[in-house]
Amino acid sequence: MNRRPGPPAAPLLAAVLTALLLAGCCEEPPDVDQEKIELLQVHLADIQAHKDRDVEGLLRTVGPDLRMVRDGAVTVRTKDELAARFREVFAGAEYLVYEDLQVPHAEVSDDGTMGWVISRMRIERLEPDGAGGRSSESSVYAGIMTYRKVGGRWQKTANVSTFAPPE
Repeated sequence: MNRRPGPPAAPLLAAVLTALLLAGCCEEPPDVDQEKIELLQVHLADIQAHKDRDVEGLLRTVGPDLRMVRDGAVTVRTKDELAARFREVFAGAEYLVYEDLQVPHAEVSDDGTMGWVISRMRIERLEPDGAGGRSSESSVYAGIMTYRKVGGRWQKTANVSTFAPPE
């Protein structure tokens, strides 16, 4: 048998693995402060989408589904279910006030893949009353929205909401 000596497999494999490890370890860490700013921009865009009754604007940062906690219940809604729900809530409604009562607080994980925003807002809206008129609804919302980074964009994953009468 005539075999040609080739490069030893072990050193070649070691070199490839070392290169891959170095490539992964030398990635620049995310700018956590910039990521927090991005989350707060999503929060502000959501406020504007509520004021404008913009269903697509609200769903822009929602993944295939959203986990929700409210009134002692945990639900999972698909993006389509959320769209239908927002269309129902927005039908004939007008938001007079939808604003932060406190500066929202954003946090981002050190690796930049997870984040959350805690907010407290005042909401005042007019809605159809079922008898051809309109009724007023006022509340204070406090809650947390959680996010994950997918394809370089923040995506909502879960929301915990509480509502109370205005102060």
